Amino acid sequence: MLNERIAQYPHDADALQLLAEVARVQQSIEEATFLLRRAVAADPKPERRIALILHLKRNGGHALALAEIEQLPDAVRNSFDLRGIESSIASVLGMHERQIQLLQAMVREQPSDANLWVSLGNALKTVGRTAEAVKALQRSLRVLPTNGNAWWTLANFKSFKFTLRDITQMRASLQGRLTPEDALHIHFALGKALEDRAEYEQSFRHYDAGNRLRAAAFHPEHVRVTRTVDAAISAFTPEFFERNKGAGFPADGPIFVVGLHRAGSTLLEQILASHPLVEGTAELVTMRSISERIARLSKTSAADAITSLKPEDFRAIGEEYIDRTRAFRHTDRPFFVDKLPGNWTQLALIRAALPNARIVDARRHPMACGFSNFKQNYASGVGYSYSQATIGACYHDYWRFMRHFNAVQPGVVHRVINEQLIDDPEGEVRRMLEHLGLPFDPACLEFHKTERAIRTPSAEQVRRPINREGVDYWRHYEPWLGELKQALGPALEHWAD
Repeated sequence: MLNERIAQYPHDADALQLLAEVARVQQSIEEATFLLRRAVAADPKPERRIALILHLKRNGGHALALAEIEQLPDAVRNSFDLRGIESSIASVLGMHERQIQLLQAMVREQPSDANLWVSLGNALKTVGRTAEAVKALQRSLRVLPTNGNAWWTLANFKSFKFTLRDITQMRASLQGRLTPEDALHIHFALGKALEDRAEYEQSFRHYDAGNRLRAAAFHPEHVRVTRTVDAAISAFTPEFFERNKGAGFPADGPIFVVGLHRAGSTLLEQILASHPLVEGTAELVTMRSISERIARLSKTSAADAITSLKPEDFRAIGEEYIDRTRAFRHTDRPFFVDKLPGNWTQLALIRAALPNARIVDARRHPMACGFSNFKQNYASGVGYSYSQATIGACYHDYWRFMRHFNAVQPGVVHRVINEQLIDDPEGEVRRMLEHLGLPFDPACLEFHKTERAIRTPSAEQVRRPINREGVDYWRHYEPWLGELKQALGPALEHWAD
């Protein structure tokens, strides 16, 4: 009916916007974007443009969304809700001072909004303004003492220590009526508070309770990658790479740092970003969104969809990646780091589309990496990290896929083992830079002095010199990690092979 209406009245903005919603529900994201743009062109009233902005923001088009915001009338753009949307987009694009200015103005207008203070605290934490961030979070808790997100964000400051009064207050909150979201955050925060006091068994119980609550939000099929890895190992053969050799876009700027979360990728990014030829960006979802689109349009698995592409398609994908990542670049340095850990599942597409891209695999002992994930509550995604069984299974799948990829593309990936980097930082940094074709620079060994925004939980650690503090920390919790050991299978013994 909508198509018939638009055929008769091609500038009917209401019909175009309704059809865009149908396309969105059907996961035809590109068609929805096209229809929303047509609707805005036909009737550029603010609410239509806002619908386009929210669509672009949801689907990774943050730079495009910001451009649309800048076309809104001042009265609309300066509204409270639109400034909230703009601050969120600015954060993703690395425009953190812009984000902070927007949030500071918003908390002045609505100082009783506890979650707004948390957002400001997170933004200040990202740029290293730790003292201001802690004050913002404590202000949130004065407004709403049961705000679990504020408690957990404070716990995420590794240097912050909770007082006995804080611990008592969190425990009292758990005895009251809390939303599951507040409860899980407080459990994770109490886990950290008791860990700092060396009360490891009680600490583990709170981490476990938080994980159980968080895991309930994820469907079991959505947190395992075993089938994806099986399909990739079957599809990405030596013949696939030979068939598409030289087909991609020859840009040599990207440096992909891949691996599992909490394996040391933020440290590697900070080291590389300290090099005068390399820019650190963020965890870019660009290649993942391209891969998801390819699979969506082909209505098959990502592996099957990629293997069916023609050589010229890979060049177009490489060009698209370079074009879309420009929004995240803020310097003219020739190289840049894309540090999305999960890009290890995209390595075949990366290799075919960007044959000159550099790839670094950040790896850490599976028990240390696994427990570090178990005690971390992520802002979004990382669904595998909320049970020992799924953490171990994911590490095992990552380990066996990397073994396969290294066998079919030998010498392409440079692996950095976190424990070896800690023991011999200069030697490991020199070997990594040599593999990347970059000259050694002493600034890479003084990475903690490099001032840049860091959005990951490791922000505080990489602003300090390398230390052995967390290397064997998991052993305090070893009596309760049997399920993790079992799920790791052969990866537990052969993880560094």
